[in-house]
Amino acid sequence: MKNSCALTATQYAFQHQYIKGNALFSYQTAKACYINILSRHCSQTIHYTLSHASCVLPEGHNVIHYLEAHDTIEIRSEDECNHLVIVLIAPENLHFFHDKYQQEPLRFAKGFMTKSDTRFRLLFEQLESLPETDLLYQMRSELIILEIIFHQIQSLAVENKNTQHVIVMKGHYEKILLAKEIIEEDLSKNHSIPDLAKQVGTNVQYLKKYFKQYFGKTVMNYITEKKMEHAKELILTGNHRVSDVARMTGYKHSTHFTTAFKKHFGFIPNSLKYSFLLQQGTEIFIELEPILGCL
Repeated sequence: MKNSCALTATQYAFQHQYIKGNALFSYQTAKACYINILSRHCSQTIHYTLSHASCVLPEGHNVIHYLEAHDTIEIRSEDECNHLVIVLIAPENLHFFHDKYQQEPLRFAKGFMTKSDTRFRLLFEQLESLPETDLLYQMRSELIILEIIFHQIQSLAVENKNTQHVIVMKGHYEKILLAKEIIEEDLSKNHSIPDLAKQVGTNVQYLKKYFKQYFGKTVMNYITEKKMEHAKELILTGNHRVSDVARMTGYKHSTHFTTAFKKHFGFIPNSLKYSFLLQQGTEIFIELEPILGCL
């Protein structure tokens, strides 16, 4: 066996910035790079300028532009619904894409524009759901952004080849998203994986594999997580007994619900309910204290 000390350097370094709501992004490049404007599916039309040339990014689209050194870009976000991710990445970090881009300058004269599909939507949802308190937040968010870029440019890799595989994969994305929507539609129901697979028109193995790939957790873990989050919200309203919350999240027996709740959060639902009641009592006392002081 040969010993090798050769190490491979990480290739995909990039810079990024989030833009939400009404905002202005302005940047001048120090050296040549690609700028990628990623737009969440609910974002409206975006107006921007590249070295004083006016451009428009239609609703539900994304675009990559090549910028020379000292070029400027200014992006105006003028709607509260807008959610953009701006990514700057060096040409040497996108070898395949850069070669393709430079070989066909007329084709990419107005940038490389793609439409946000279901896969983009899933990835943006993952990106937005990441808690910033997570110690691995930066690493997780950067991995998702890389996956978005990969999805964005991979269509170039299959040009002039059999496109049937691409068509099939897009249909699969829709099925995985549908499974997620069925789960979230009614959290009082208890879905089995075979039942979900049948409803969305796929098989158990595919659903398990790609649900984990797209959402970062198994189908059953996702169901449990959503049920527990919903249960916590219901308890914190102060309007429901624990037995009612158990029923509303698909548990026939309160003891089974309590066990699942404690396993997920680390404490029993009654302790959360008592904490809520104690907090309410403290707030009432604080409101009455000035009145009591006058008596």
